[in-house]
Amino acid sequence: MRVIQPWVQAAARPGVFFVLGAVTAVFMAVFAAVLVPAIELASGAPPPDVVLLQTPADFFAWLRSGGAEVRRLYGLFLVADTFYPVVYALFLGAWLWRLEPWGRLWPLPVWAAAADYVENLAHALLLYAYPAEPAAPAVVAFVATPVKWAFIALTLLALLGRALGRRR
Repeated sequence: MRVIQPWVQAAARPGVFFVLGAVTAVFMAVFAAVLVPAIELASGAPPPDVVLLQTPADFFAWLRSGGAEVRRLYGLFLVADTFYPVVYALFLGAWLWRLEPWGRLWPLPVWAAAADYVENLAHALLLYAYPAEPAAPAVVAFVATPVKWAFIALTLLALLGRALGRRR
């Protein structure tokens, strides 16, 4: 974490912090308003990154049922999701840093981003391997997705707790 801490500290500076917040909001809007609905429309289900517990069998069934269009759209989703984790990790880590400089909670979103990258790599390997269905990356993704969401939830709870604590 010592390597990442200076980046989080730099991101906590007011101008950088607000730009990162805006970029995070744009990413969220693109995912929520464009990519996720396009994948849902083509496949009838959301992408696996937003499904908390999707078994490997569920993932492979989703990938098969969606056809080439879903695989293309999901590939675009993964390209966008290559940049998003570092953006939200810096923004949320900087936010925690601003609420509690030198605190111990700022790494939470960094761990979320790490799990997100593991998940993305596993899904990219599965997409690349299609029509083969290798079990190992599917199990890795199955574990990484809820870990990512757990760290995101802990980050949001930490932000809420620190923000409410400052109001007292």
